[in-house]
Amino acid sequence: MEPDAETREDLLDVLGEYVARGGVAPLLAQPVEPGDAAFPEPWAPTPSGVRQLMRRLAWHAGLDREVEIEDRRAGAVPTERKPATRVELLEVRRKSALFALGFIGEDDIAGTLAHEIGVAHAVLHRPDGVDPYRTAEAPVIAVDPAVDLERGSIATVYLGLGVLAANAARQQHSIHERTNFNPMLVTSTGVQIESGYLPVESLVYLVAVQAALRGEKKPPAGLVPTQRRQVAAVLEELDGEKLRDRLGIPRDAVGARRPAVERFKDAQLTADEGVARNAFRWNTSRKGVGTILGTVLGFSVSLIASRGLLPIFTIGGAGVGHMVGRRVRVPRCSACATVNAPGAATCVKCGAVFRGDIEHLSERLDAEERLDDS
Repeated sequence: MEPDAETREDLLDVLGEYVARGGVAPLLAQPVEPGDAAFPEPWAPTPSGVRQLMRRLAWHAGLDREVEIEDRRAGAVPTERKPATRVELLEVRRKSALFALGFIGEDDIAGTLAHEIGVAHAVLHRPDGVDPYRTAEAPVIAVDPAVDLERGSIATVYLGLGVLAANAARQQHSIHERTNFNPMLVTSTGVQIESGYLPVESLVYLVAVQAALRGEKKPPAGLVPTQRRQVAAVLEELDGEKLRDRLGIPRDAVGARRPAVERFKDAQLTADEGVARNAFRWNTSRKGVGTILGTVLGFSVSLIASRGLLPIFTIGGAGVGHMVGRRVRVPRCSACATVNAPGAATCVKCGAVFRGDIEHLSERLDAEERLDDS
């Protein structure tokens, strides 16, 4: 759904401020597309990998600051079915920008980080009158959430990172979950993740505005299918020349040509000590296996003794096997369902650190929340 008229005007006002301060060249340049061509550096889900990706995004955006990453990882949020990447800009210094890394997920990381690069631009280009006592020589400028966050997501479009930001604003993922009653049974479930500081509809509108300003009739390359369809629908209703007049852009203005992308010569990944994942010893049993073995044994005995007693022996064997199996305790990892030795401190498969015992997998989230509160 397209944003209402008032919201559209607010978005254009901020975009116009960026044009007035920094010129029209970044906005009219070809938007950055996701992929190896624009991001040639090596990647790994580590702080050094995040830093390399953030450096490249800053390079695309023309942000003249070194990227510093403060590792604050503490594991995934226990209530999130698919934990999202968490990175936030803390402050901008004279020569660097400091970002806090909270978690590295398996989602659209580049798009998520693009929003934070936009926030850095917003911090450096605040509207007049917001902070009359700050000068251009301020050694450190902290992020003001009330002023910088939404303007930062708008800045992604101005800087050419709008396609990345729009893709990350609403993501559709499919995850596989084990059922509570049987760890071997897995179901596929759809999960939606949202990133950035604007609704996806606002970013879709801004990406369409940029395309109209560039004289394009089709959405820019690199958009995911849903966002691409939405941009195409909005673009049909826009008039590029009227938008240029609205933003104070000359009719004959053209965008800057993006420089060729070459891998950073000093790009390298460093070892990551990692952050221990929390889990619990999930005390399961062999009652399922016992039931099956008891049923087979009872069936076999009935064939030897008397076929007329087959139902009795089969049902009786299943019951006895179930009771015996319940007595056999099998600790499993609540994170990956792998069988571990009784009293194990860490999972032999995923390396999670066991923080206690639970009787049912459904108790895991409550146990993790109690652990966080302690």
